[in-house]
Amino acid sequence: MHFKIVDRIKSVIRWIKGHKYLSVTIVFLVIIIVVDDNNMISHIKNKATIDELTDDIRSMEADSADFQAKLKLYTDGDISVIEDVAREQGLIKKDEEIYIIKE
Repeated sequence: MHFKIVDRIKSVIRWIKGHKYLSVTIVFLVIIIVVDDNNMISHIKNKATIDELTDDIRSMEADSADFQAKLKLYTDGDISVIEDVAREQGLIKKDEEIYIIKE
């Protein structure tokens, strides 16, 4: 058993000596793809994370635009908009009136 392992190692060393450039290329690719801190696997995962976060940003920007439009409606002082919102939130009933007191 021990001799089989030694024979296998010797055959690998002979193959490496016969194919030096191919051996170096394979080692280089393994380092780039798997071992290095900035390997390809991490790069692909980071790219996917960036794409996901970019989509989240676009979604939040659209929501922000909606909120800005609603805020403009609420701050313009139109009492009917404020009444509608208060009724939707259950803060007032249909027969109640709202009085806005500005200081």
